[in-house]
Amino acid sequence: MSLKAEDIRKESLISKKWNFKKTFLSDYPDGVLITGANSFIGVHVVKSLLEHDMGPLHLLLRATTVPEALARMRQACHNWGLEDFEADKITIHLGDVSRNMMGLSHSEFRSLSSSTGAVIHLAMTPLYHLPYHHFQRVWIPELDRMIAFCGDKEHPKSLHYASSFNANFFQTDDDFAALNTNAWQSGYAGFKWVAWKSLQNAMKQNLRGCIYDIPLVLGSESTGACPIHYSIWLILDIFLKTGMYFPFSFRIIPVDILAGIIVHNIFKEKTGESSMFLRPMLDEPVTDGMFSKTVTSILGLRNEEMETVREACLNKLRFDFMMPGNFYDLLEKVNQLPLILPAGYYEVKLLSILGVFMSNLNRIMANRKELVK
Repeated sequence: MSLKAEDIRKESLISKKWNFKKTFLSDYPDGVLITGANSFIGVHVVKSLLEHDMGPLHLLLRATTVPEALARMRQACHNWGLEDFEADKITIHLGDVSRNMMGLSHSEFRSLSSSTGAVIHLAMTPLYHLPYHHFQRVWIPELDRMIAFCGDKEHPKSLHYASSFNANFFQTDDDFAALNTNAWQSGYAGFKWVAWKSLQNAMKQNLRGCIYDIPLVLGSESTGACPIHYSIWLILDIFLKTGMYFPFSFRIIPVDILAGIIVHNIFKEKTGESSMFLRPMLDEPVTDGMFSKTVTSILGLRNEEMETVREACLNKLRFDFMMPGNFYDLLEKVNQLPLILPAGYYEVKLLSILGVFMSNLNRIMANRKELVK
């Protein structure tokens, strides 16, 4: 993939003049809007919000009827090993965040605006194969509208945005020139970089909220349930098909801990103690050393250099997209980033990194037939 795109550093949203007015905690209602509520992260956030009784919850879902929307939420709970949620404590809005006024009627949109004081923005599927132009066309305008929605002078809201470690893969001129060329410096990653910078710009102009710089999100230690299309499992699939593995290192965060951190930060926001930038992750990465000690003897894999694994891989185009020539340089950019947690939050350090990884690995291996071919 070598599609060219304009320099993302020139996106106008990065430097847009907003001039939002300064606000006070008393200006913010208790209601919370969650976009992408039935996503992997979203459904865990909803469950955590309900457990902490965080006030009225509003879920924006793409569905034609409320029963269909509730069925999607229940299916998501089932998929990720969660108990059903209490539907009587939430308000469903049938809309699409990528459309004007979120696809809602004018009256519903204004009512939603006046009754919510925080937005947890999780909507958007990470489609790594699509060029930046796709995200530029659909999601830059959406982010512009979302910032305006939260900065409304009459009804201000804090904006809690799920960013991605992939945004950190753009640091040098060569990085920006590599946009669209691999799974890590993808169009999706380029958009996340633009979103990060655009939100920082808006926050300097009085927008409240937080940017969450999120690494690879795995399932909880208890269930190990997570999407099979995540990068680490696509790489595992290559290992299994070639009978070899090469050195790797990934920073991770279990989804239940991530959800708890987001909810904790919103709770602290109500007392003026929240953070505007967080990097939630376990304090050590998952590495090939951990991998070799646990499963390679069982699976019959042997340790080889990356080029040897590539030669044995039948789909070299896919391999090169997942493991470009600068693969290790890119990992180094994020593996050295410091952990940033909310004040007073220590639970993330209590988990067993090996336990989380093995729980997820065992779940993936049990469902090996579902891996991407």
